[in-house]
Amino acid sequence: MENNLSERMLLVLSVVIDSYMEYNEPLGSRTLTKRYGLDFSPATMRNIMLDLEESGFLTHTRTSGGKIPTEKGYRLYIDTITKNFKPDVKKEFKKVSKKNSLKLTDAMREISQIASSVSGLISLVTLPNFMKMKIKHISFTKISKNMVMFVVLFENSMIETRIIRTNRDFSEAELKEFSEYIANNYKGFSLMDIRDEIRGYINSAKNDSESLIASITQQLENTDLVVSGVKNIFEHKEFTKNIERLKKLVNILEEREKILALLENVIENNKKVMIGTDLLIDDLKDLGLVSSTYEYKNENLGVVSIMGPINMDYKEIISIVESAAKKINSMLKIKGGEYVK
Repeated sequence: MENNLSERMLLVLSVVIDSYMEYNEPLGSRTLTKRYGLDFSPATMRNIMLDLEESGFLTHTRTSGGKIPTEKGYRLYIDTITKNFKPDVKKEFKKVSKKNSLKLTDAMREISQIASSVSGLISLVTLPNFMKMKIKHISFTKISKNMVMFVVLFENSMIETRIIRTNRDFSEAELKEFSEYIANNYKGFSLMDIRDEIRGYINSAKNDSESLIASITQQLENTDLVVSGVKNIFEHKEFTKNIERLKKLVNILEEREKILALLENVIENNKKVMIGTDLLIDDLKDLGLVSSTYEYKNENLGVVSIMGPINMDYKEIISIVESAAKKINSMLKIKGGEYVK
C-alpha cells in the first residue's frame, strides 16, 4: 500500500483507530491527546487528523467532531501492526476434547465454537476436502438394503465415516471385494488420485459399483462449513442499531455457497486479512475477515476464519485464528506455520 506518512502521522492514525476499536465512537483531538499521553498539543493533533482526512485515511461523521478511519486507513493500520507480528498462543484450544482425537470433524466443530467464544465474533471453519488426504485403510459395510457404511482411515490416523445410499442393493461379498481391491492396490494414495483408476476397475469388473463411487465422491468432494457464534453479533451495537444491516448479514451467512466461495478464495490465495470491498459481497462491506489456513502435505486443506466489525481488534483475532489453525495442524500431525504477511 502507498505510504507517504510521517512517523507522527502514523502514530496519530494508530491512536484514532485503537480508540475507535475500543470505544466504538469518534473522539476529539483533546480527548485523544490526553488519553494516550501524546507529547504534542490538541491543536497539533487536530491538524494532523485533518491532514489524514485529506489523504483519505480518516473521515468524519455528521454527529461528531471526531474522526473515524476509512477502509484505506484500516488497510495501512493492518499492514503496519502485522509487520513482524508474532501471535499469542491461545490456551483455550488446548481444551479440545481428547475423545475427539480421532474424529476430526467433531474436533473441528469444537474448535470453531471455542474461536467464536474467545473472540466474541463469528467463527467460520471449512472442513477438509477428504478427497485430498492419503488413505491407509478403507472399508465398505452393508448396514441395510441400499445403505452402505463407508469408513476410511487416513495416514494421519484420522477416521471419517459416512453412510451412503446406493442405487442398488450390494452384497457383503461385493463390498468386501471392492474394499480389498482398494486396500491392496492404493494404500498411500488419495481418493482424488485413484478416482479414475477405481472407475477403470469398476468397468473391467462389469459390476454396478459406479453409483457407489459416485456417492463417495459427491459426499467427500463437497466442502462443509461450520459456522459458530452468529448470536454474538447481537452484542455489537454496530449491528443492533441498524436492523436492516443485521438482517442482511444473517441472510448472507445462510447462503453457504457465497461464504464457501469467499473462503475458497482465502484458501487459494492464502489471504490473511480481508476488509470491506476485499470481501466482494456488498452486504459484507463494513466487515473484516481474519483467516489462517491449515495444511496437509504442504497443501492448504481448509481455513479458520473470524468475521466481525471492521473495527475489531486485529492482533487479538489473528492470534485466535492462528492458534485454532495450529491446533488443527497438530491433529493432522503436521507442523503449523506462523503468521506471515
